[in-house]
Amino acid sequence: MKQILITGYVNPDLDAVAGTTAYSEFLNKRGKNSVVGLIGEPHDEAKYILDNYNISYPKIISNADDFDEVVLVDASDLIGIEGKIAPEKVIEIIDHRKVHEADKFPNAKVQIELVGSASTLVAEKFIQNNIEISKESAILLCGAIISNTLNFKGGVTTDRDRLAFEYLNKIAQLSPDFAKELFKSKSDLSGDKMKERILGDLAWFNMNNKKVGIAQIEIVGVRKLIENRLDEIVDILDKLKREFDFDILFQNSIELEEGMNFFIAKDTETQKILEKILGIKFNGFVAERNNLIMRKQIVPLLKEELEK
Repeated sequence: MKQILITGYVNPDLDAVAGTTAYSEFLNKRGKNSVVGLIGEPHDEAKYILDNYNISYPKIISNADDFDEVVLVDASDLIGIEGKIAPEKVIEIIDHRKVHEADKFPNAKVQIELVGSASTLVAEKFIQNNIEISKESAILLCGAIISNTLNFKGGVTTDRDRLAFEYLNKIAQLSPDFAKELFKSKSDLSGDKMKERILGDLAWFNMNNKKVGIAQIEIVGVRKLIENRLDEIVDILDKLKREFDFDILFQNSIELEEGMNFFIAKDTETQKILEKILGIKFNGFVAERNNLIMRKQIVPLLKEELEK
């Protein structure tokens, strides 16, 4: 029996690492032959959980050439897997984004539902099929749900996320400080770490013939970071805009402790668009917004505005 590759975007975040790991377990317990193969470097949050809970790292691969069938978890766009996975190899997609390119995978069974985390969809498969999940997978899925919903404070949060977490945590048995420690694990942006983080979590989209880049960081201490290193952030974004030839580029900085957003954009065109769709006002290069909003929520608003 040939192995099915379970993977996500290149340089996967915690949701992808957790979702692929758990879904591979689910498939194997149902008699399939699947293996997790991550392409690129997992995000810090994922490494934190893997290291601190002594969970084996998934295999790192360079591409999907050795597999005939691929399942994508927390991924549904060609951008992010380009040159690594042939679209026709993808037989299944599990994702939670409103804006996606699932139609470009001709052989894929598609499940895209607007919950806070792709890991919620994976957890529901264990629940619905009455299949026991391992503690390791439960811990990873719990972490991903907390991360993607900003500890259930983000606007993407649904009751399904809460119910999935409740089910998983009966097995994971996480400490009350888990979310705080998880968020702290990705909040150190000293030295070159900031540039690496901005680049590592940069996503881009084609919208009405415009190339749009959105960097997103989620940390404790955004206000202090901006006060001390705004010029450096703007310089990094400016260089990325030229390097990748973006028409629009901005950073969405999510403050996990205060529960608010800080948007950073240099050019006035980008600022005016963001002010219009998000109801914010820039002061110099920075605008603040109460009520947390994530990139996946901003993308459809931006797409609608640019395609008018």
